[in-house]
Amino acid sequence: MRRAWAVAAKELLDLSRDRRALLLGLLVPALSVPLLSLLVEADTSRRLSSPARVAVVRSAGAEELLRFAQGLVEAVPVADAQEALRTGQVSAVVEVRQADKGGALQEVVVRYRARDPEGLVARERVAQVVARYSLPLVDRALRAHGLDREALTPVRLRDEPVPGGAGWAGSLVPLVVVVWSFAGASLVAADLTAGEKERGAWDILRCAPVSRWSLVAGKFVACWWAGTALAAVATAAQLAASAAGFPGIPQAVVLLLAAACASALAGGASLAVGMVSRSAREAHQWTFPLYLLAMAGATGSGSLAGWPPAAAVPVLNAFLLAQRAAAGGLPEASQLAWAVATSAAACALLLATCTRLVDRE
Repeated sequence: MRRAWAVAAKELLDLSRDRRALLLGLLVPALSVPLLSLLVEADTSRRLSSPARVAVVRSAGAEELLRFAQGLVEAVPVADAQEALRTGQVSAVVEVRQADKGGALQEVVVRYRARDPEGLVARERVAQVVARYSLPLVDRALRAHGLDREALTPVRLRDEPVPGGAGWAGSLVPLVVVVWSFAGASLVAADLTAGEKERGAWDILRCAPVSRWSLVAGKFVACWWAGTALAAVATAAQLAASAAGFPGIPQAVVLLLAAACASALAGGASLAVGMVSRSAREAHQWTFPLYLLAMAGATGSGSLAGWPPAAAVPVLNAFLLAQRAAAGGLPEASQLAWAVATSAAACALLLATCTRLVDRE
């Protein structure tokens, strides 16, 4: 094991000597991660606060309804409403139908694209406009019968917002943990394997008086450290940009553990890919699908959180740990144990594979 640590020290020393890569590796996540999340949050807030753009099919009663649309809906004049909806010029199409000439509105038809987030927001905005229009009519009908609205609403709803919440930036923390763990470990692994083949140092290193296992373990420690460190920097930057701020020490430890689990798997898989690649470029090309797979597993974890075997699935369990810690809670001891055990088992299998691939040409 002492020789493995010697190889790891050699690789970490080489990484520390590359000042430009070290500087970029720390600055890129520290600056780009919070900037990107703040831009996403600002764009989302702008979309939610601005009126929904809708095309109104001009029919009897439409003008009356639009008097109640202030701040909620913006009527956009278009030549063909359905074509405007299809091409995304408007978020919804509103058609007003009247019971009879001069009577109250009978129906408001809203057409929107079912999987379009802006269309869903537009639908809710139109529903608010209809409610604004309908309430005076309801009050008038109730008064005609000697009643008021309070008789129909025995239970009141009152909003009392309290400080708290992490905002959109805070909700991205678990994804940042997984993504940057993979990014850091895979980048270093490609350079320590396929990159050394390009530089001609791979054959020299294989002639060193160390076992194949020590060689692989040393390189793995360097990748693991790089992935965990990069994820820690990116997560700290993301937390600084979030409304919730930094969590407590136990939550921070869980976040670091989640990053370590994800980067361990990423380091082992990337080392295996790098050993069968002939160049760093080829290694990056083969590692990119792994990177996308990790992102897909992390982003789709919401539907898998209640799945019993989820705690035993590497990467997915790391994301769930980070998700729990970012929300201010702590995972159960069994969840922690499963995450560490399955990540270690998968990592050991990958390192055993790498040991066999050292001498592969």
